[in-house]
Amino acid sequence: MLLVAMPGAPSSVLFQAIYAADQFESFSNPYTEVLHEQIASSLHLYSTIRPSAVAAFFVLSASISARIARLPLFVDMSMTREYATEPKAIAASIADDGVVTKMGLRMTMSHVASWLMKRMTFIAGPFEAAAREWNITGIHLIWDLMEGDYTVISDIPSWVGVDEKKLPPQVTYVGPLYGKLKMEIPPEVMELREKATQEGQPLIWFAMGSSGQPPLVLSILRELLRQQPTWFVIAPVHTLLKGVGIDSADQHALVEAGLASDRLFIPSSLLPSHRVEPLCDAALTHGGQGTVHTSMCSGVPFVGVGMMPEQDLNIRLAAEKGMALQAMKTDHPSQVAGLMKQLVESKEMRVKALKIKEQCQEFTGEHAFVNLIREVTKS
Repeated sequence: MLLVAMPGAPSSVLFQAIYAADQFESFSNPYTEVLHEQIASSLHLYSTIRPSAVAAFFVLSASISARIARLPLFVDMSMTREYATEPKAIAASIADDGVVTKMGLRMTMSHVASWLMKRMTFIAGPFEAAAREWNITGIHLIWDLMEGDYTVISDIPSWVGVDEKKLPPQVTYVGPLYGKLKMEIPPEVMELREKATQEGQPLIWFAMGSSGQPPLVLSILRELLRQQPTWFVIAPVHTLLKGVGIDSADQHALVEAGLASDRLFIPSSLLPSHRVEPLCDAALTHGGQGTVHTSMCSGVPFVGVGMMPEQDLNIRLAAEKGMALQAMKTDHPSQVAGLMKQLVESKEMRVKALKIKEQCQEFTGEHAFVNLIREVTKS
């Protein structure tokens, strides 16, 4: 039996704390109060179900609990520790038109940040203390928590820029990992696709994930509709709009919010993005790893507006491959909408996005991950 560990209880408080730290809104350690509770809960679960291995997705406490239980730990990372701390990678999260870049300090700041990140102990302190209680060593930096006995890189070599042959033996590429909900495509999506084709207008995928900031999402969507009233837009942002008091099922509320359009579809429930986005001509997303992977495997170019440094880096990598344009969350909504026009008009970016799609098809993602686990646990 394989135990898959996802962020969970006490997740409401913990998730908010992690989110705040990830967006640099807080510098308090989100794990100080709940770490021992998480470890105890995991150990109890292990003893109850007796798994053969643990697969963890950003459940940092698993780096200790799995070792205590002597279970092989499999984790997913978007890139290697070495690449994530490279100045080039860090520079990707610094805006081209930001103050640091304009002052000519982009690479200087990136080298300083690289030095700090390679020695980063933030968050790791409570873990190191807890590990000592169980005579577990080797946990000093945050990177020690993010790697497992077996680490899979959920990207492709040409994307990350690290040759497969240079990876440590316990690290392997499996390709993109992203959500594939077993749901049907709503008829409203197919109707918009047909109308867009008939009128020769683009169909846009507007997805800002769970980390999208509601006021920003509203302002960008409203500006996009204002600048491009003839475009068709599929926007699964119902929950985010609720964050600014807008019920997308209420037509009067949409009118007041400047979102009234028969060319806009805002579903009230989740959509199977892996099936819907390939029907679209371009996308505007927040640049989360799974969202970028969906665009890569769909062959759809996108404008990315990152909410946090990790997302900025994902977008920059896509921009370097020629399939995306990068905006910053501090940009005016009119600038973001302007980038969408530039993207839609670029045939070259569509071609490059399709090339990335072909490269992604050489990897099997979750299938390769599962096969790795099977090979390890059967021996």
